[in-house]
Amino acid sequence: MRKIAIVTRELVLGGIEKALITMLKAIPKEDYDITVFVMGAGGELKEDLPENVKLECLYGYEKSIFEKVSKSIKKLKIIHAFEVGWYSILAKKTKTVFDQEMYLSKIAPIVNEKFDLAIAYHVPASFPVIYVINSLNAEHKVAWIHSDVSNYIDPLQRYIKYYEQYDKIFCVSHQAMEEFNKFLPNLKGRTELFYNMLDKERLKLLSETGEQYDDGFNGFKILTIGRLTSEKGQELIPGILKKLLSKGLNVRWYCIGDGVNRGVLEQRIKELHLKNNLILLGSKNNPYRYLRDCDLYVQPSQHEGYCITLAEARLFNRPIITTDFAGAREQIIHGTTGLIVEYGEDFIYKQILCLLNNNVLMQTFEKNLSNIDVENKSDISQLLKII
Repeated sequence: MRKIAIVTRELVLGGIEKALITMLKAIPKEDYDITVFVMGAGGELKEDLPENVKLECLYGYEKSIFEKVSKSIKKLKIIHAFEVGWYSILAKKTKTVFDQEMYLSKIAPIVNEKFDLAIAYHVPASFPVIYVINSLNAEHKVAWIHSDVSNYIDPLQRYIKYYEQYDKIFCVSHQAMEEFNKFLPNLKGRTELFYNMLDKERLKLLSETGEQYDDGFNGFKILTIGRLTSEKGQELIPGILKKLLSKGLNVRWYCIGDGVNRGVLEQRIKELHLKNNLILLGSKNNPYRYLRDCDLYVQPSQHEGYCITLAEARLFNRPIITTDFAGAREQIIHGTTGLIVEYGEDFIYKQILCLLNNNVLMQTFEKNLSNIDVENKSDISQLLKII
């Protein structure tokens, strides 16, 4: 069997992680021995890993640095105990993400097992990019670009020497690939497009089960899915919703996801008296009944790579409004399968208002989306042909 190693951060609820799970399920289990290495144990998607895939936590399962050091001392690994303590302290004190990732990579073990293929599967400037090069023994090495690198130019400068050692760089959208090629034109011959994969049958099945809207609201339901972070743009939602309500519209906006900006959103909800109209549902392992039954899906992100939740909204034929991030125009045909707008409160507000007053256009979007295949199942051969 061919052996594949994949390094990512955690198996938390996120677009990158969901795309990874779908890709793993598409790899023939009878032909490939797969190990996924993660930085942190646990995560909501851990249970979604295919049974044939092995999971290894690079930092172990101890809950603190003290526990890690103590465990090494008990095993008489004194030098390793010192390294864990020292590099952990340095990682916490450093001012740059790169230096933090470098120190953390020194704590993670070097894997002696030989692989046919090793994959760094996360954002462009992150631990997996370093670890695959420094600590994994593989015949071929691949990096995955899940984001628009133009948003990482400064931190990426120190990753250049690592990318130059990869045999292939897969980018999840044409625009992401174009930006990467601008950043490292000497690697253009190694870059290739690989859209995030979706399992249509599985998602349709999941939409028949799990949680659903249960608040008895009979008005217009808007949905946004994503981590509650600045890059995902949910901070615009309270202002947009307040304007819609001031027009006398019967609208309720639901947000699925959690993150560091939850407190900020809760404060804005309080300030603008939106308690009954802006509903923070938190993280959901299965958000697909919500997605299937919403009236409008809005993706207000500042930047993305491909955006898996946008693809999922397309799969369920939902009318869509999205900001103009990398990959948006590869998923949505403006005016035909949805609306693409500039990032900003007024831009999104005006387009939502437009759709609320144009039911024919919404029905047109739904019909046109129903004729598009968004699974990308054939892409798996691009990866496997490397080995």
